[in-house]
Amino acid sequence: MNRITLFRLMLLASLAVPTSAYAQADGASAARDSEIVVTATKREQTLLDVPLSVAAVSGEGMEAMGIRQFNDLQSSVPNLQIDQTNGNFVVSMRGLGSGGGNLAFEQSVGFFIDGVYSGRSRSMQTAMMDVARVEVVRGPQGALFGKNTNAGAISVISRAPTRQFEAQLRGRYEFENDGYGGGGFVSGPLTDSLSTRLSFQAGHEGGYMYNRVTRRDDNSNNNMGIRGQLLFEPAGGGGSILFKAEYAENNYKGGNLTYNGLGNCVFCDQIRAASAAVGGPPERPSFERAQSSAYPEFSRTNNLNLTVTAKLDLGGGFELSSISGYQRLRARTQNDIDISPIAFSDSIHTENSSQLSQEIRVAGAVGPVDLIVGGSYFYARSDILQEIYWNGADKVLTPPIGPLLQGTARLPFHQTSEALSPFAAIDWHLTDALTFSGSLRYNHESKQARVAGEMSVLAYPSYVFIRSRSEALWDYSAKLSYKFGPSAQVYVSYATGSKGGGYVSNDSRLGLTGRVEFEPERARSWEAGAKLRLLDNRLHLNMAAFTTDFTNLQVSSFTGSSFTTGNAAEARSRGIEGDAALRIGDMLTIGGSLAYLDAYYTDYPGAACTYDAPAGCTTMNLAGYRLTRAPKWKWNSYAEVRVPVASDWALTGRVAADYTGTSIYQDDRHPNNIMPGYTKLDARLALASEANDLEVALIGRNLTNKVSFSQSFGVPLVAGSWAVFVNPSRTIALEVTKGF
Repeated sequence: MNRITLFRLMLLASLAVPTSAYAQADGASAARDSEIVVTATKREQTLLDVPLSVAAVSGEGMEAMGIRQFNDLQSSVPNLQIDQTNGNFVVSMRGLGSGGGNLAFEQSVGFFIDGVYSGRSRSMQTAMMDVARVEVVRGPQGALFGKNTNAGAISVISRAPTRQFEAQLRGRYEFENDGYGGGGFVSGPLTDSLSTRLSFQAGHEGGYMYNRVTRRDDNSNNNMGIRGQLLFEPAGGGGSILFKAEYAENNYKGGNLTYNGLGNCVFCDQIRAASAAVGGPPERPSFERAQSSAYPEFSRTNNLNLTVTAKLDLGGGFELSSISGYQRLRARTQNDIDISPIAFSDSIHTENSSQLSQEIRVAGAVGPVDLIVGGSYFYARSDILQEIYWNGADKVLTPPIGPLLQGTARLPFHQTSEALSPFAAIDWHLTDALTFSGSLRYNHESKQARVAGEMSVLAYPSYVFIRSRSEALWDYSAKLSYKFGPSAQVYVSYATGSKGGGYVSNDSRLGLTGRVEFEPERARSWEAGAKLRLLDNRLHLNMAAFTTDFTNLQVSSFTGSSFTTGNAAEARSRGIEGDAALRIGDMLTIGGSLAYLDAYYTDYPGAACTYDAPAGCTTMNLAGYRLTRAPKWKWNSYAEVRVPVASDWALTGRVAADYTGTSIYQDDRHPNNIMPGYTKLDARLALASEANDLEVALIGRNLTNKVSFSQSFGVPLVAGSWAVFVNPSRTIALEVTKGF
């Protein structure tokens, strides 16, 4: 048995019988004007004390804003964009992220659940269930968080077991799309040293995409989740051990893909005729929440997480922390590529992936220096299969093209990856006010892959690539912060981040191009910021200015027949962001955020041509062109009022507006691949009694029913046509919450 295999077995055993302990912070805010405690620097600190651009949303805050899914977070976090496409989440931070075209892509924004890195974006489908807080850290975080955080990191922290009994039940009915759901938790002590917490939720989200063929609303979602935790705290103190097991399912029925413009090709006319027979043309002057697919579309995902989080007091002010994690993800998605009643082209892709991770660190202080030293191990295995069926190409396309495209493309992809990463971080308090913070991480990662294409489609040759690669990357950061007393801090920082290279999983043209690999991308960023607490802590201000340079930016773009993945040479993102909250008296709070972003390629030779390029263009340099998923302006504003209406009852009202500027979704810059700027309006009205621990709330999201999309691309072989993934419609829900 080799050493790596032995190490994996030992790590699996540690999930069952850990030898060290760690106690989680609950992170709950005690009052509306108090600071949320965060762990973005692997230490417990208030937002005021962290020399980073961090946005933290408490569980109570998410409930007040009606946030139930991860993509709802972007409405309250500046320079964050989360798009859901075909079951996956595509996350961009400050205009930088990884597209959704390559199914094997790892995100440039790292996602962490209770300290465990999650390598697959589908794991973000898990509902926001019994969450203490979500921390969003912007900018490269390679030294602090590790691999694949060169644009930022999102960290979700669950509520931990409590020493006092508490319980809650929640029920919800949504009127617009006939959705419903419920959930809750039970928490408390079992013995003097054992506490437990059980959290659960289940629901049905009604569909919002009308299907003219089936006469039903598509893209409904049945979901469920359950989480159990057991916390052991020895009576004599000295440490603790937290076990967590979590399982979640999401089952989408029907798709949210529709045409945004149909071309003038022969097949286009056939689609128009077939669609007219079922009640309408497939396109309007602008896209809408309707489609005409006869193919049974679905997306199913289940996710299992096991975590052991522990802490041991070593004495002398030093603590040993350990986080062991295992994740298993299963997914299957079926799509109608031509989005029409014609049985022309369909696809199915399945994914089976698992990962194992371990982090160990020691934290303590030596004189004026706070330090952390540790290391992490990560192993992942992914099996992805995409099958594309060209069922009717010979019937709808004239020879010789039609017969060439009749058949099946089967694209199996297998990859294993392994990484070892030692790291260290210090906070050196030069004076009571001035602190230098530095961190350093070395990451060695190896990947092995088998990339294949089994083609009965004559237009594309079959292929098999068996490749392996190994990379050694250094990341580091340096920060200088100065505190003007207990209510103000300024800082300046320099940080790097990296994302490993990899392989293309689902490009049927690989047999022609041979471009199966892409290289690691690197980020280097300067940032300066200020955090202020003014007017007797009633006014909170956070602001930051930044510039980030990317080299070998990994991109996935549509070429007209398929998505291709590669590296753009260089890109730059610079801008400002800030948020503010002001409490006026005891009843009114107003606030908001603003982000300005200038993100563009500084060099991108060999890119596909833009739609308006001169005739004969084959490739071009996109230097100076704006990055995709990088709106120039984003802002949100809100007002919340709380009015006592009886001795123990209070009425709370909140209204919020969220603006997203123009977003480009493909590098060809065609107008149909651009989402114009838009504003969404949300509101919440709640009546609550603290004595009865009861709340009744009416929650509305996207109240103006604004139609927007989260991805756009040209439809393969339907010349001059575009398709978009449409975002959810208006929802109005009645929610009742009872505590015990």
